Amino acid sequence: MGGDERAATPGRPFGDGHDDNPVRKILRGLALLTPWGLNRRIADVEARAEARLTGLESRLDAVESAIRSIQTVRDERSSALEKRTDSIEVDLRAVGQETARLRDRALPAAVARGDALIDRLAEELEETSSLLERSLRGEPLPVAAASAVDEERLAGALAAIQPRLLESFRGSGEEISHRLDRYLEELAAAAPVLDLGCGRGELLLMLRDAGVDARGIEADPALVEGARRRGLEVVEGDLLEVLRRQDDASCGAVTAIHVFEHLPLANLAEVLSEVRRVLRPGGLLIAECPNPHSLRVGAALFWLDPTHHRPLLPETLELLLESAGFVLCRRELLHPFPAEQLLADDEGGTGAVTDHDLTTLAERVDRLRGRLDEILSGPRDFAVWAARPS
Repeated sequence: MGGDERAATPGRPFGDGHDDNPVRKILRGLALLTPWGLNRRIADVEARAEARLTGLESRLDAVESAIRSIQTVRDERSSALEKRTDSIEVDLRAVGQETARLRDRALPAAVARGDALIDRLAEELEETSSLLERSLRGEPLPVAAASAVDEERLAGALAAIQPRLLESFRGSGEEISHRLDRYLEELAAAAPVLDLGCGRGELLLMLRDAGVDARGIEADPALVEGARRRGLEVVEGDLLEVLRRQDDASCGAVTAIHVFEHLPLANLAEVLSEVRRVLRPGGLLIAECPNPHSLRVGAALFWLDPTHHRPLLPETLELLLESAGFVLCRRELLHPFPAEQLLADDEGGTGAVTDHDLTTLAERVDRLRGRLDEILSGPRDFAVWAARPS
């Protein structure tokens, strides 16, 4: 059997890698050197190279995508950081300017005015305490001597300008009526009502329209005549003298809206005693006065009206009421200044600040401005409710 016949023996195909025949190994090696074998090897190499190139391109695309994402995040964060830095710089400048203004202008002025008012109030409280002690001991109160001629001239001058004073300093009739709405329900349940110093009769008119029995006392003849033309029941005369003519326990409620600050302390004590007498047991007294705790009121606005005698602190009025035998019910602060006249704004201060130190500083500035508003521009008036014991 020749070599060719052995190569074609069935059961041992050509190219079998397990064939140990050296001739066949040589033939396989030669077959690889043929163009067909070389092309096959080259194709295998190219396929493997193509596969690796495809994998590298995929990885390169993933790397480029990651780089683009990083660049996008970097750009967004850089822009946000720049905006935040600019905002912090603006807030810092605003806080610095506001702090400088408060330090250099507002605080010194507030401290000076506060010191002056505190000194003045301390003198008033000392004098009031002395007068109360003398009154409780039954000693006569000192009354300053005055010329009758001067009093007549002053009364005549004030009577001539009284309507203009009411219009300028108290407000229009519509405005006053709106302010008095808060008392209507309680007064309606406590009729009959006696309104001290009723003026133009805004409260009496409102009570009449609500079907409440009410009358007033007024010393100014022109105002009395005007109220009577409106069909209101008003007694003309000195407040204390008219009160003394009233029957005991004849009223369910007495109102004194911006009256007591016009009276000297001795007269006020007597008026309160008479009011308690004319009230029936459980009867209600409502007194409204300017609020001296507000520096704008106590140091300036109060003195616009020349008929005002002196500022009356709510604590002083409550002490006088208790001394006259009243039971205190409650106290309320009324009529705040408009928001545009305050130091603090409606939006709550310096705005959104994210840095912790800036936030703390902004909160302190806001609290300071709020406290200054309380001292400088607190509510303009206060009201005290008191009752005669049942």
